[in-house]
Amino acid sequence: MSDANSLTRGDISRQIRRIGIPVGIGVLFNNLFQVVDTFYAGEFSREALAALALSFPIYFIIIGLASGLGTGASALIGNALGADDREEAAYLAAQGITLTMLLSLVTATAGIAISPWLYQILGATGDGVRFNMSYITPIFQATFCFNLVFMFHAALSAQGETRPFRNFLILGFALNIFLDPWFIYGGWGVPAMGVAGVGAATALVQLIGSVVLGLRALRSPLFAEFKPRMLVPDFPRALQILRQGAPPALDLSTVSIGGFVVTYFISRFGTDVVAAYGVASRLDGLFWIPLVGLDVATLVLVAQNNGARRYGRMWQAHNTALRYGLILMIIGGAFVFVFAYDLVGIFTAESAIIETGAVYLRISALAYWAKPLGFIGFAALRGIKRPMLPMVISMTRMIVLPAILLYALVILLGAGLLSIWWTLTLITIVSGFVAWGFVQRLMPRADSSAAPSAS
Repeated sequence: MSDANSLTRGDISRQIRRIGIPVGIGVLFNNLFQVVDTFYAGEFSREALAALALSFPIYFIIIGLASGLGTGASALIGNALGADDREEAAYLAAQGITLTMLLSLVTATAGIAISPWLYQILGATGDGVRFNMSYITPIFQATFCFNLVFMFHAALSAQGETRPFRNFLILGFALNIFLDPWFIYGGWGVPAMGVAGVGAATALVQLIGSVVLGLRALRSPLFAEFKPRMLVPDFPRALQILRQGAPPALDLSTVSIGGFVVTYFISRFGTDVVAAYGVASRLDGLFWIPLVGLDVATLVLVAQNNGARRYGRMWQAHNTALRYGLILMIIGGAFVFVFAYDLVGIFTAESAIIETGAVYLRISALAYWAKPLGFIGFAALRGIKRPMLPMVISMTRMIVLPAILLYALVILLGAGLLSIWWTLTLITIVSGFVAWGFVQRLMPRADSSAAPSAS
């Protein structure tokens, strides 16, 4: 069996660690990248810190599109590799790149056009809108680079190779430490850009990443079957990628829209609360990082073994990843609960922001144990090419339920800020169990291959 199909046999636990740990390390540094932005924005001004908090939902639209299409492409490529159809796998990777080019133009143009309106919905006016746009505009201009980074990562991760993505994210973090203050305050021939410098630094790092990961992907075994004609738009394959990629893209975009929903309600409690939520939600993301690695490992293992019809290994991958996730999140939740005030205090000396952010973190930490049910469950469903369910669950969790419940609590009943934090936490727990239930019902159980499933 070819190297590309090696994930259809071998030790599951070792393969999860081999795939997941580099992703986890990489995402850690990606979150630290955001922490660096938050730190320097906070050093620059309170308004800059609030600008990043208000812009995070918009920023996540870009990430959601890029990551979602990459996830869909990775699932299809993994299934093709599992079926030992390497030419089809290469064709799908090439079509993913072409599709990325076309969609990036639409996203960048539309994003720059509608962002001022979105900022106004979130309460920004006049100079505030212009201030926020100075940050987000260079990021939208780099949409093509964001998308290429995730598509090249999809091609590599479908082969079980996640280390190049990790290496790029570490490099990006290191560059950002240097670029943020340089672009914010100017010097060495660069004018002072203020908060716009934070966006410009992010754009430059993504440009570098698209080149680095592109060169690595083109040298991988998958692209040994590549031919230039594969880049010519092919409607059936592009439609396959959209069918698999649009749901996870919309799924991740629900995080952005959900951010708008939550920010809309918490903005009623003042700018300090918005800033506190921005800091605390990014800290939240740091402690969910292991789940991202387990998510990618589960997706790749389930996809390849689904293509090879080794269903017993699919279940072993799901259950092993879920066990790892539960252990890690229980430990992480306990740590966040104990040190919440210290964690928020790293980024601001404002006592009101620290108090609000720490209370949010402590309540959120109570649901950490339920996060693996959703992360691992969603990955397994995408691996068997059932991406719509994760999208529907995410839309319900991030948008529908918060909008209905927070409107009832905050607007109709006049409930306080704590009602928002508790509502979000309870929704997380319920949605995790819903995802777990769908996996139990839909994932095939009996191997239909003649060959035994080795583990």
